[in-house]
Amino acid sequence: MRVRHLFRTTPSTTPDHHHRRSSAPTRAAAVTVAVASAVAIAAAPATAADGTAPRKAVEVTVRVADNPAQTVVSDAARPVGVLADAGVERTKFDRILLMRDGRVIHAEGNKDLHADDTVKLVRIGRDVTFKRTPIKQGTVVHKTTKLKPGQRKVVAPGRPGVRQAKIVRWTRNGEHVDTDRSHRVLRAPAPRRVLLGVKAAPGGNLNWAALARCESGGNPHAVNPAGYYGLYQFSIGTWRSVGGHGMPNQASPAEQTHRAQILYSRSGRSPWPYCGRFL
Repeated sequence: MRVRHLFRTTPSTTPDHHHRRSSAPTRAAAVTVAVASAVAIAAAPATAADGTAPRKAVEVTVRVADNPAQTVVSDAARPVGVLADAGVERTKFDRILLMRDGRVIHAEGNKDLHADDTVKLVRIGRDVTFKRTPIKQGTVVHKTTKLKPGQRKVVAPGRPGVRQAKIVRWTRNGEHVDTDRSHRVLRAPAPRRVLLGVKAAPGGNLNWAALARCESGGNPHAVNPAGYYGLYQFSIGTWRSVGGHGMPNQASPAEQTHRAQILYSRSGRSPWPYCGRFL
């Protein structure tokens, strides 16, 4: 959304007993009408309807952005009223500065005016743009022995995500001063999922847990007095022949299973003449 900054001076209509109207909507006309209004106020009754004395009109300098200053005679108590008398329209981002003796005494325009004060309107511009960019979806690979080694199969195509950038460009009296950026994900990416065929590990599809329960009751630290150790009741010689180090029953369960699989790839079920049938 783009914010448009408006500057318009609209002539006010003098009270009915003056019957005076400006012929052209110019800035000078707005000042002239304000002066005429001040004269009418001066001629008004000394007290208002509520019994309070009306505010005396004073001369106030008005400057909008970097435009030439103008003098407005107004009975407004606050800078907002003076800007209205001068026919100045403003946006919600503009800032009103009340200046006295060359310095800013209030930055919100809510302070009472004195004669010879200056009301300065700082035009703050806010330009907003949006930009959408894709987010890479990526690929997730799942290995499987159900496909030939090296074969690939796409099981989900996925989709890229969408990210939106919000860019806010700020200006002060038409000059760029700052840029704010923020991002948010409008749609999260869904990865492409692929199956990759791999070669099955030796004995990888066998029931090694059942073999271990039969051989050692599933106890990786089991010791048989006949000289057999661990989950799969390795002898020391057999353990060393498949690359094992130390004692079989002191190795981790995963290490013991790995060595048992190597033994199976070499000799099948024969190393376990009774329990091998559970594989």
